[in-house]
Amino acid sequence: MGLAAVGLAGIVLYDSSDELFIAADTLTKVHWAWVVVAIFAEVASYWFRGAAQAVVLRQGMTSLLSGSSSAESPAPFDRAARGGPGSVVLAAATWAGSSVSSLVPIGFAASGAVMLRVLHRRGVDGAVAAWMFAVSSLIYLATIAVLTIIAVQIAGGSDVVPGLQTVSFGLIGALVVIALAYAVWRRRLGRRDPQRGAGKDLRTAQSSRSSLARWAQRQLAELRVIRMSSASMSAAVALTTICWLCDIAVLGVAYAALDTAPPWSGLLLAYCAGQIAAAVPITPGGVGAVEGSLTLALVAFGGAQMVTLAAVLFYRLITYWGCIPVGGLLWVALRATAPKRKASALAQPAPEEKR
Repeated sequence: MGLAAVGLAGIVLYDSSDELFIAADTLTKVHWAWVVVAIFAEVASYWFRGAAQAVVLRQGMTSLLSGSSSAESPAPFDRAARGGPGSVVLAAATWAGSSVSSLVPIGFAASGAVMLRVLHRRGVDGAVAAWMFAVSSLIYLATIAVLTIIAVQIAGGSDVVPGLQTVSFGLIGALVVIALAYAVWRRRLGRRDPQRGAGKDLRTAQSSRSSLARWAQRQLAELRVIRMSSASMSAAVALTTICWLCDIAVLGVAYAALDTAPPWSGLLLAYCAGQIAAAVPITPGGVGAVEGSLTLALVAFGGAQMVTLAAVLFYRLITYWGCIPVGGLLWVALRATAPKRKASALAQPAPEEKR
């Protein structure tokens, strides 16, 4: 897959060889102090995303611990009381997953598999890990959707990136529908007794003779107990937004490294257009699509063509190509430093009572 990605990138680069040679020559004149700033911003971006995931994971473990105890279920695993892996581990896992996703056309599933594997090796219950990844991913997508809406307002009435205004209005509608559906679901759920329902599921799991049925019922029982508090949700959203802003800062720093200023009015909108292009599973990591959409949007907002292309290449070297080998090294480090896994008491079938 890596060789295929390199080959595809080579074809894209060959088709634009003249412009790229000029842009590459421009990159030889960058100020290295700004390169350090860009690297620091990208590392901070991953750290803030890991911190957001740590907030979600800690909330899930805490609610599982309190909910399972009140439901008179077996005591959860020891790591639940300590909140699970911290921000650094989750940031490294996110970076490693991002490196894998950069090499395959549909990398979201691969990124999730890496995260779940890291959490599994550190004794995190499977249901909690899957819940954390799902909630964190939804927050990640929701925040970039909000940023896209804000970007359209900053850019004004001009539709420089064709169709992006329509997309932004569609995102507004989708967010409203999701928010209303979530509010209705929470209200209905609040009328029930979650602890009573969880206890019933756990007792059913213990009485089941099939180990697979016991496992499935126990996972469902855990998911019924897990809750996301308003404070934890606000903290996760804030940290994820800062993560996006740090990544956007790398694009702004790229212009500063070339002794020029970006088209500020369209910088955020161009960035969001690039992220939407990256989300379309055409090429691994959006190779070619991201560079093209970013360059066209920034030039449309007044950026000089060659300087803009050089700045976009600078941005992609830091946030894409440079991150792939680092993510691979982090994956090796995560495997090497993983403690001996302790099985979750909630994930284990309860011993049958002797008659």
